[in-house]
Amino acid sequence: MVTPQFLNVGSGDMPLENLVRTGDAIDVDGAIYIQTLSAGGTTVDSYQWIDWGGSDVGWMNDDYEIVEGVTFPAGAGLWVGGTSTSDNLQSAGKVGTSDVIVQLRNGCTASGNPFPVAVNLQDIVPQGDSIDGDGAIYIQTLSAGGTTVDSYQWIDWGGSDVGWMNDDYEIVEGVTFAPGEGLWIGATSTADYIRFPAPTL
Repeated sequence: MVTPQFLNVGSGDMPLENLVRTGDAIDVDGAIYIQTLSAGGTTVDSYQWIDWGGSDVGWMNDDYEIVEGVTFPAGAGLWVGGTSTSDNLQSAGKVGTSDVIVQLRNGCTASGNPFPVAVNLQDIVPQGDSIDGDGAIYIQTLSAGGTTVDSYQWIDWGGSDVGWMNDDYEIVEGVTFAPGEGLWIGATSTADYIRFPAPTL
């Protein structure tokens, strides 16, 4: 799962066509695909890269039609797959200099680090209706198969016991997310959101 990192100047959205693919499988039709996920983790929309030459080059839907006008909000996560481990997506646009607030749609959302530098887990701040509920907001990293690799939940027991904890209820230190790294974020309330701090440039 990845997060587009660079937005259009003056825009809070990333156009699909600004995600440019590179890698070994770039010339193989359908070798790279992008999916948006529902709160339950099922596919909502799916796009694949097709290159038939001429104007028939770009992201197509399941009906093999070039799609236009598809955008992703800042901080939105996408499920991306490819036939080669060397495939990449590059984002065209500018580096954001403001905090990115990600709304947790339906209580869950695919999200991730929207900046071109690593972000520390403890610098990601949850806010909203259930922020004071222990374990009410959680962050997970996922494997290529979609299963949970690591899980962190927000705990507020007062004093120094406030922050992201692991499954053993220990405050975690030194956990960072790479540029563009995707995360699965959930909460008990649809009014919750996550604030990713802007990088110091």
